[in-house]
Amino acid sequence: MVLTKQYDRHVPEKVFGIIGSGNANNIALLPSTTKSNARRVFVPACESVLLWDLKTHSQINKFADEASSTSVSKKKTREEVIVVSVSPNGKHLAVGYQNGIIKIFSLTQNETTVNFHGHKSTITTLIFTQDSATLISGSKDTDIIAWDLITDAGLYRLRGHKAPITKIILMESQPVIISSSKDMTIKFWDMTIQHCFHTIVTHRTEVWSIALAHDRYLVTGCSDNELRFFALRSTKTDEDDTFVFPPMQDEKTNEDQVLIHVQSLGSLVRKSKQRVSNLIIDNESRKQRVSNLIIDNESRVLACHGMESFGEFFRIATIDEVRTRLRKRFLKARKRRENGDEKNEEEIKIDWDISLIFTFMCEIKFDGKIRAMDLFMDTNMICKIIALTLSNKIDISSLNIQDKTVEQLPSIEKSAHRTEIRCLAFSSDDMLIASGSGESLKIWNRHSCESIRTISCSYALCCMFLPGDHSVLIGCKNGSLQIACLDSASIIETIQGHEENQSVWAMCMTPDRQSFLTGGSDKKIQFWNFELKDDNENNTKKARKRLSFDQKRSFDVGEDVLALKISPNNRYFVAALMDTTVKVFFMDSCQMFLSLYGHSQPVLCLDISSDSRLVITGSSDRNIKIWGLDFGDCHRSLFAHDDTITAIQFVPKTHLFFSASKDNRLKYWDADKFLHIQTLDGHCGEIRCMSITNNGMHIVTAAHDRSIRLWERTEEPLILDEEKEQEREAQFENEMENDEFVLPGETNKEIGLAALKTIESLKGAESIIEALDIWREEKLKLAEHEATQKALGKEMPLPPRHIMLQALGCHYTAERFVLEALRKISASDLEAALLLLPFDYVQKFLSLIIYYLDRFQSPELCVKCAVFLIKIHHGLLTSSHQYLNIVEQLRTRCMDTVEKLRTNVGFNLAGLRLIRRQIEEQNDVILFADATQKLTSGETKKRKKGKSSAAILTIKGTSALA
Repeated sequence: MVLTKQYDRHVPEKVFGIIGSGNANNIALLPSTTKSNARRVFVPACESVLLWDLKTHSQINKFADEASSTSVSKKKTREEVIVVSVSPNGKHLAVGYQNGIIKIFSLTQNETTVNFHGHKSTITTLIFTQDSATLISGSKDTDIIAWDLITDAGLYRLRGHKAPITKIILMESQPVIISSSKDMTIKFWDMTIQHCFHTIVTHRTEVWSIALAHDRYLVTGCSDNELRFFALRSTKTDEDDTFVFPPMQDEKTNEDQVLIHVQSLGSLVRKSKQRVSNLIIDNESRKQRVSNLIIDNESRVLACHGMESFGEFFRIATIDEVRTRLRKRFLKARKRRENGDEKNEEEIKIDWDISLIFTFMCEIKFDGKIRAMDLFMDTNMICKIIALTLSNKIDISSLNIQDKTVEQLPSIEKSAHRTEIRCLAFSSDDMLIASGSGESLKIWNRHSCESIRTISCSYALCCMFLPGDHSVLIGCKNGSLQIACLDSASIIETIQGHEENQSVWAMCMTPDRQSFLTGGSDKKIQFWNFELKDDNENNTKKARKRLSFDQKRSFDVGEDVLALKISPNNRYFVAALMDTTVKVFFMDSCQMFLSLYGHSQPVLCLDISSDSRLVITGSSDRNIKIWGLDFGDCHRSLFAHDDTITAIQFVPKTHLFFSASKDNRLKYWDADKFLHIQTLDGHCGEIRCMSITNNGMHIVTAAHDRSIRLWERTEEPLILDEEKEQEREAQFENEMENDEFVLPGETNKEIGLAALKTIESLKGAESIIEALDIWREEKLKLAEHEATQKALGKEMPLPPRHIMLQALGCHYTAERFVLEALRKISASDLEAALLLLPFDYVQKFLSLIIYYLDRFQSPELCVKCAVFLIKIHHGLLTSSHQYLNIVEQLRTRCMDTVEKLRTNVGFNLAGLRLIRRQIEEQNDVILFADATQKLTSGETKKRKKGKSSAAILTIKGTSALA
């Protein structure tokens, strides 16, 4: 049977017009390896992450999941990026999405290396350890998960918070995780034993952000206008470091059991009255390689911002500055005692307050509400501040921390609108796209998606290209009509088309392109004719003509006009009114021909087919109605979207149409068969406007997420039955995922497995079960064959192998088939797949692992699987003598295998050292790594020597935190 082609499939082509997403939790600077001003920053932008160069203001790279952006058969919606994090070595980028998935991108190869699926809801924070080997993630599901980037698997899950995690930070001196949550607590976790050893419970509002300075001072920001400070006194630090903290009033007796003692230092009142959004400390606090030297820079600036358009900045004193200030206070106290101002005491006591370390510097105003911020020390005294604002731009400022002066640097804003896009239009040749917003009109090239013109204008609500495509007509919110000239990139004429401060909601051109109509909130439809006027702006002798327009007549309809269209045969014009009706008028006499009523809420958009037979209307009641233009009868009413329908348009010369809505979806329909053909997901916000090219090959949409998306029609056929089946499968996958595993005998509620049940892990378990069944079947065949030969006393031909093994080749054994099925499972889904195996298959699999270990086949993978399965099924395996033999064999095999692997690693390491020594002897040089290590050790010795000569002071402190 020949497959008939029904419809063409539409796929996403390009995304442009966005600099940073308004829902981003943070931005991340790429670690700098050289001493230069060319820094780069990662910014979340809808489902992608953009890399911007702060010097050239250009987009360097784009990181997006290729599987979700290019696959046309994948029905899962593309999720929005919420948080990003860069590894300290600058090799990996971790991206947290709204659906709880974490993707790791390789910055060198620009591809996804692994996907981590362990959280059930939005990722809120990500951070790498110093060695870039472990990633710590926090989510709205209240869990913290540690991921191993070497084995691409989850390590453990930490449970303890009762509300969404807001931020996670790591201590450099000790393996400690500090987490804050909306449950008004801050918890300290020991990474070595996965245990919470301390909780700060003194906050009375939600804790939104935390920051750590010098690895000693913790800063917390809550829903009130105070910043609270805590001292983290480590029990393992040298005695020389005790003078930077106030004395403890209550002595702790269990110092050997607690890693850190937490002490309250007081608080500072912010100028802002709103909650804290984020606290940031300059990320140059860690060791930075500059010009082949290691320089240890300490944190210098603390930034605090909320949802306002300004940020507050505090100076962080270095440890040497703290010592100097304490020494001055000590000398003043001693002078006072010598002068008799104080009583004779054995010890000189001085007051200790938070101003010794944190002092307010300045307040910086940005052009828009701040969404995310990051900063770095450009020089020893210059701090560069990068702020992503809700106005879709990146502001850059320079702060001199010595004289507290601020310099505003050029912003990254050229390729995007500052406000929400409200109208779109294609040129007559489909090569240009016009987009209008509250502050400007931009002209885009459809092929390159680059902005070629930016024209400042009033608040644009509708626009269209005028004949010749050299100018664009704009309908504004203040009731005026403006003509934007593309050659001069300016507004050349402004006419008050409707009453002042009455919005122009719709405009449309007649088929002969000689005139146009406008409708607005002044309850009038205006008729305009195009005409040529003398261009008086150029003082030249040769007169030039330019296109203009003049009012022909005005027609009062009694209600606000929300949408307006002229039929292609130029007989009628259709107006959607505020009273929920759609009225059809004759073009020549303006007499009413039909009144289309049926919507329960106002109609916001409408269109007429190219043959002037059908009218489609989209309303706030989420319904699309298809009307006949000859009699005004309603052919069909479709419940189309889950929210208000904002745009609707026919594909030229067809009865197929597209509809856009505030539910973030673009849908494809057939007006003759009343069928839903395709749903195009991609936008992360409400779609506001849409336009289709004259040939119907491209669709452009703009949404509240500030992105403009171009969709393309392909030659790939779209079969409705297959499309519906894929949608059902995607819905089933979404319902099945995110189930936690319940382990038998599990009693520790604070720590759990990192893996979650996913469709990939389920497929992996099914492939292992299928392979084990084939192996068991082949094993029984061979056993029966041997028994038959023994009974008959002669050789018999081998039984036919399984059809899967026959297809793979004559040398492909059943044991190899099982091993290959195991290898195909990704490391991040391996544990979940093994957990889904029934216990009878676990027994078969463990016996096969013994077979693989004896032959040294994939030893690391086999040892990992064996240890995990024995740990999970320990109770059943040790309760029966039948399984104890398997466990004992696995114990001996695993120990021997690990010993062989250790021997191989040692042999290879010794060989590499020998090669290194030969290179050094031949070239008479020392390898760079050793030279760096010696230099670092020398600086460390000098630093320790300086510390030992410092004076020890007695400090009078504030009340300690229990």
